Amino acid sequence: MKRSQWFVFTNTWLILIILTLYSKADINSVEIRVLPESIVYNEYYSLGDIAELDGFDVETIQKLAKIEIGKSPIPGRSLYISHGQIRKNVNAFESTRQINLILPSKAMISRASIKISEKQQHDLALKEIRNEFKDYDEVKITIKSKFNELYIPKGNVSYEMVRIGAKNQIGGYATWSLKLFVDGKEIKKLFVRAKAEVFDEVFVAKEKIARGDKITEDYLTSAKKNISKEKVGFVSESEFVVGKQAKRDIFKNEAVETTLVERPIIIKKGAPVKLIYKTKSLLLTNLVKALKEGKRGDVIPVRPLTGDRTIYATVIDENSVEVAL
Repeated sequence: MKRSQWFVFTNTWLILIILTLYSKADINSVEIRVLPESIVYNEYYSLGDIAELDGFDVETIQKLAKIEIGKSPIPGRSLYISHGQIRKNVNAFESTRQINLILPSKAMISRASIKISEKQQHDLALKEIRNEFKDYDEVKITIKSKFNELYIPKGNVSYEMVRIGAKNQIGGYATWSLKLFVDGKEIKKLFVRAKAEVFDEVFVAKEKIARGDKITEDYLTSAKKNISKEKVGFVSESEFVVGKQAKRDIFKNEAVETTLVERPIIIKKGAPVKLIYKTKSLLLTNLVKALKEGKRGDVIPVRPLTGDRTIYATVIDENSVEVAL
């Protein structure tokens, strides 16, 4: 007998032996063995998640495996499934096959999860809040919220943290919203309360600077100060304050910021100044009287010394203005 013939002969006998071992009832039946313990991953679990299914009818087994049994416990928790709940869903399945359901004394399912500890949540919030103040020399963050151990579904985890409400002061107390996402779906939102103490190198007054005084480099010194209570937009740089005048008295060691200074008045009301009028081909000048005090760049009214016509001109320097066209 040839080798190929022998192979066919042998396989034929194996099939006959298998058919002999199994009765007709066995071939037409499907056995469902519910496991005593199972781990599920989704919000709802199916028969295939909690049982082993055996039989010759693969198509029927696949359909049975997809039968939804119930809602899964929350991540990190477990629950027992009642026998009645399993029987009800299996019995509702219409099939010409005989279904043999084998149940353990107890069937428990557990939801797969990712555990996020209190420390992990605290450290994440601290990192994100600290990052908001990265442009300053030093920041001390105190997290006031309490965290609880957290379980979330398994998957691709991401997060988003944003400050809630308008920022009036640089530091102080504020609340942040921390959103957790799994596979792009928001599954948890936490509110984090924290206090930020912000320190930065700023320019302060060496001595008291009186209102109206023109500020020079000699008036200033640098120091690290707590600027937490300063308003958002606070700036203390010498280049922005030197050459300007104090709007009010600035006290010793007080931070000299842009909101405390203004351009100095360089033309007094009633002062004689030179009025300039120029075009591409013409330049005229005349002596006029300022009807209002002005800073560089201000538009003020002026009047010729021998006339009564009012002209509006832009302040150029201490001695001259230019007709505003």
